[in-house]
Amino acid sequence: MCYLCRYVLVNLISQNLKDMRTTTDAAAKIHQGKNVKRFREMLGIRQEALADQLGSEWSQKRISLIESRESVDPALLNSIAEVLKIPVQVLENFNEQAAINYFNTFNNSTQHNNHNGGDVNHTNTQNFDPFIALVEAMKELKIIYGENRKLYEENKGLYESLLHLEREKITDLQSRLA
Repeated sequence: MCYLCRYVLVNLISQNLKDMRTTTDAAAKIHQGKNVKRFREMLGIRQEALADQLGSEWSQKRISLIESRESVDPALLNSIAEVLKIPVQVLENFNEQAAINYFNTFNNSTQHNNHNGGDVNHTNTQNFDPFIALVEAMKELKIIYGENRKLYEENKGLYESLLHLEREKITDLQSRLA
């Protein structure tokens, strides 16, 4: 995932963590292992790749075990957050249900006057599922990333061709001088 996409995604989530915690039930537990899995998958990183980036003593199986734990050692969570390039608070505090509740609290209330001069209140509640929006945004970002990758490869090929031609030109000029 490109740096800009990761930055936007993480900042969106980080900005709302404090507000989301206030809407959370006291009984609701935060599953840090699921948070690791959720953000690893959102960022398109496989368990093997995460294990490789964490060090030689890590394996896919060990990452899988971490993702199944409800709570994760803070030092380990810091290391994982550093590899994923996201704030550790996201992994520590993100609660899916709180996020859904937070975004579902937005109401659009308007008042309309009827022809008799009386007020009629209309409340239009708009339910917004952030994960559906997030999945859609991730799909769009993958498409954009793929297009950027193609352009990068094309640009790289053109640069290599230009470099090859310049080297041939230099060789030709050197042979003429000799």
